[in-house]
Amino acid sequence: MGAGRGTLMLNILDYIRAVDPQVYARTRYNVIEISPALAAMQDHHLKATAETRGHADKVTIINRSVFEWDQYEPSPCFFLAMEVFDNFAHDGIRYDLATEAPLQGHVLIDGDGDFYEFYVHELDPVAARFFRVRHAATGGRYPRPYAANPALRYLSGKLPFAPNLSQAEFIPTRLMQFFDVLEKYFPAHRLVTSDFDSLPQAVKGLNAPVVQTRYNRRMVPVTTPLVHQGYFDILFPTDFAITEAMYRAITGKLTRVMSHGDFLRRWAYVEDTQTRSGENPLLSHYKNASVMVTV
Repeated sequence: MGAGRGTLMLNILDYIRAVDPQVYARTRYNVIEISPALAAMQDHHLKATAETRGHADKVTIINRSVFEWDQYEPSPCFFLAMEVFDNFAHDGIRYDLATEAPLQGHVLIDGDGDFYEFYVHELDPVAARFFRVRHAATGGRYPRPYAANPALRYLSGKLPFAPNLSQAEFIPTRLMQFFDVLEKYFPAHRLVTSDFDSLPQAVKGLNAPVVQTRYNRRMVPVTTPLVHQGYFDILFPTDFAITEAMYRAITGKLTRVMSHGDFLRRWAYVEDTQTRSGENPLLSHYKNASVMVTV
C-alpha cells in the first residue's frame, strides 16, 4: 500500500527470484495506490525495467484507496505499509480539564480562506469508537495531554488566564479504520510496517505532526496544522505501543515491535553498509523509526 516510485517492489522481487525461484514462480505483487500520478510512475518504472529486470507479469497496480476496498482475499499474503501511517488523517482532540471529557476539533474556513478552530463535546462515531477500542486494548494505560493528578489540574486551572481545555491530542482514527480493512478483507495477512515514532519540530500537542513546506529548495516547518491545502506536508508520528495494542485488539493477531536499528541488525548485513569513516547510514539516519511485524 502506497508504493512510492516502486523501487522497493522491484528490490523485493529481485531478491525472491535470486534466493528461491520456485517461490518467485508463484509470487504475485499487488500495489494499492491512491495517487493516480504515483500509480502511473510505478507502472512506468516497472515497464522501463522490464527488459533488464522483468517482473512485469508479476505485478498488478490497483489505483484506488485502501479504504474503498471491497474484495475478500482469503489467501495468505504479506501486507506492506512502509512510511504510510504518517500520512493518515488524524482527529484533533482537547480535554476538559475539570471533567477529563474529550472534545473533538472542527475547522471552519471563511470566504477569505481563513481557518478557525473550535471544539465540541459531541464526538463523531469514528472518534467515539477509537476511544472505546484504545481503552479496551490498553486497559486505560496511555499518554494524556494533561496532568494525571486532579489536584495539579485544579491548581493550574486557577492560574490567571489559564485555559479550560488541555493541549491538543491527535488521535489516529484513520489508522484504526485501516486495521478494520485488514481484519475484514485480508484475514490471512501478515503486516509489515515501518514508520517514524517521533518527529522533530512538531507543532504543540500529544502525537502532534510536523507541518512543513518547501521554500528555495529547503523544508520550512510551521507551527500550526491549519494551513492552505495542497501546499504543505503534514506528517504524524506513530505511537507504536498504542498502534500495536489496537492492531492486536482488532485483528486478533500477535505482533512484534522493534526499533529500525534492531530490525536491521537482526535481518540485514549491516557490515556491508558501513562507510570507511565507521558510520552506518542505515542505522544512524533512522533512529526515530520503528518496525512492526505480524508474527
